[in-house]
Amino acid sequence: MNPSIGIVTLNAKFIHSSLSLRYLRNAARRAGFENVWILEFIINQPVWKITAEILKQAPDVLGLSVYIWNRKQSFELLETLQKQSPDLKIVLGGPEVSFEPELPSDYTLIAGEGENKWVEYLNFAAKGESPPRETLEQWNTYGNDLPELYPPYIEEDYPTLKNRYAYIEASRGCPYLCSFCLSALDKKVRYFDDANLRQQIKHLIQNGTRKIKFVDRTFNLKPERMRNLMQWLTQFDGTEFHFEVVGDLLNDEMMRFLETVPQGMFQFEIGVQTTTEEVQSTIHRKQSNIKLFNTIEALIQQDRVHIHCDLIFGLPGETLDELLESFTEVLKLKPHELQLGFLKFLPGAPIRDQIESHEYRYLSFPPYELLSHKNLSAEEVRFLKQFTEVFDLFYNSKRFQFSLDHLFRQHPPVELFKKLMTALEQENRVLNALSLDHQYRIFAETFTLDADPLAWDLLQLDYLYHQRSYRLPEFMRARLASNGSSRHKTWDGDRKTMVVPFHHTLDWQGPTPKLTPSPSPVYYAVAHGEAASGYMARPRIERVEP
Repeated sequence: MNPSIGIVTLNAKFIHSSLSLRYLRNAARRAGFENVWILEFIINQPVWKITAEILKQAPDVLGLSVYIWNRKQSFELLETLQKQSPDLKIVLGGPEVSFEPELPSDYTLIAGEGENKWVEYLNFAAKGESPPRETLEQWNTYGNDLPELYPPYIEEDYPTLKNRYAYIEASRGCPYLCSFCLSALDKKVRYFDDANLRQQIKHLIQNGTRKIKFVDRTFNLKPERMRNLMQWLTQFDGTEFHFEVVGDLLNDEMMRFLETVPQGMFQFEIGVQTTTEEVQSTIHRKQSNIKLFNTIEALIQQDRVHIHCDLIFGLPGETLDELLESFTEVLKLKPHELQLGFLKFLPGAPIRDQIESHEYRYLSFPPYELLSHKNLSAEEVRFLKQFTEVFDLFYNSKRFQFSLDHLFRQHPPVELFKKLMTALEQENRVLNALSLDHQYRIFAETFTLDADPLAWDLLQLDYLYHQRSYRLPEFMRARLASNGSSRHKTWDGDRKTMVVPFHHTLDWQGPTPKLTPSPSPVYYAVAHGEAASGYMARPRIERVEP
């Protein structure tokens, strides 16, 4: 008998892909099981359709990979499959089910890294045997029976990952003990073979993958290995690579190397989380704020690597004033993106040990996000949720970069975003989506930018620079008309890009414009390339004679 063995998961979006399915498929095939297949779905597809697609394959055994973003849909799928196909043997694994206190009676559970445990289960199933209780208890224990590391991708995978994110590991494990993170439970760091890793990346790119994310918890634990791999990756023009790094581990030699890499090819995600040293100690996070800040500032000035920083709101003992101070300190460094996340009480994470002592209230279902603690009220958390949404809209979107740089010289950042929160509330726009043009109008009106020629030119430049557009918003066009510029020329370079008058000449110092007042209008075309790629793609700025 050659049993049909399926492994499935529900991704958040179509462009995402699952690394775990491929590891488990390969482990089963190496063990001699030939008819092993994987299917990937997305969470907004109807469960009945997902069920139908799975049952078309007539599986004898099905593995289901469960994560924080798909837990609800996965358990709905589990129930549907059990009732429509009662003889189907189902195994659940993944972070969301790795810390269940009791063994389930109607399916099998695998905790932690699952390759070895999955194969053991398949061997029991192939013999028609049920695993003994002690084996089930061992499978339900996180961090044991760590497998040998093999590459995830095989020939059949490469065509399916074209124009999607491909995820890959150079290592597994993390040496740090941050209490909010499941990686704090890892016992050691293990490394994948460099030659296999490079071969996998090469095949992915040859088959059309253009976005590769390394999911190593700390990519720069071995600086020389990191530098050699990044140097090798620079040959793949047009491909983007994402890494999570510890910023204060980037040494001088690495910083000199990073000055030489192609602009926008790499993104570093750097977790700051908090700058409050007492809170860092509480969550067992070792971090040199001074060295970290100096590193981030230097990376921004180099203008080669795209920098994404993280902060976590709601850490134990941190007050609203302290976390907003962390926000202000990190924002001063001008990271390209600053993700403001909220503490999550992930199943199994050590932070759960502090729930009682810090009087935490949090959601009992995914994403397990905090609602309050003894130093941060529920009202303050609601304020922070709205603050974060406004910050994403106006800062992380990058649509107002030049204008915000200018306004930060006049307004403290927290107060600036509070003003925008008030403006949205006054227009009853908190719950409603805003059109792009409406975002720019609200921004201009909130800070009366029409009274300042420099601020107006910066806003106009923001609009043209940060998205491909062949026209200005109506309120900007109306201002041009009132100043006698009713005719709108197009640039000869593409016959589409609008030629726009400015009150200043535009010069560039790296990524930053320098505007100098002009006695007469100066005309520019801001043209976007058809095939721009990379994290830092920038348009072409052409001065046009009237």
